[in-house]
Amino acid sequence: MTAAATGQTGQSREGEAPANTSRAEAIAEERELAQAAQGGCMESFEQLVSRFEGQLFHFLLKKTGDHHLSQDLLQTTFVIAYRKLHRFNPKYAFSTWIYTIANRQAINHFRRQRPFDSEDADRIVEEAPDTEMLAAEQAEQLWAKARQLLTDAQYDALWFFYGEDRNLEQTARVMDRRPGSVKVLLHRARRKLADELTKETQD
Repeated sequence: MTAAATGQTGQSREGEAPANTSRAEAIAEERELAQAAQGGCMESFEQLVSRFEGQLFHFLLKKTGDHHLSQDLLQTTFVIAYRKLHRFNPKYAFSTWIYTIANRQAINHFRRQRPFDSEDADRIVEEAPDTEMLAAEQAEQLWAKARQLLTDAQYDALWFFYGEDRNLEQTARVMDRRPGSVKVLLHRARRKLADELTKETQD
């Protein structure tokens, strides 16, 4: 069903927003597609799937550390989104709504079964210059360390805020928390990571 399920994430797909499209324009386009899909336009919903499947897959992979599980959760996310499309409120960004669904699916899985350590995840590395490859590996190591050290809530806050480049209000909305609570989670997560990195440099 999805390109993520076949390992083709990160590539340009038909219906995906161009890289130079501003975020505000993208949000407006996604909202229009969602409203058209609410009206029964299947093609519009398929375009939304094309836009979000790659980033949602990597988001779920970061959370679960399991390639195949992430595929399953991704499929479930889109099935639920389609079934509950009538509940989407155009007042908010579609991305916030779809990420909320994906996040809840991952949380439900965590409640049933402890996730694999992120170091055991399948590593999908695209071809890149050496400097970009090194930066990607360092970022991957940092997120893996964050997964080991932080609580689920701290990791979620860190990922939504930095990994998905969301502001405090958006992060709070996706996590169903108050902004003040998210601030505390971010502060504790950053401090815990900083303390660990400082120990490593001193050893």
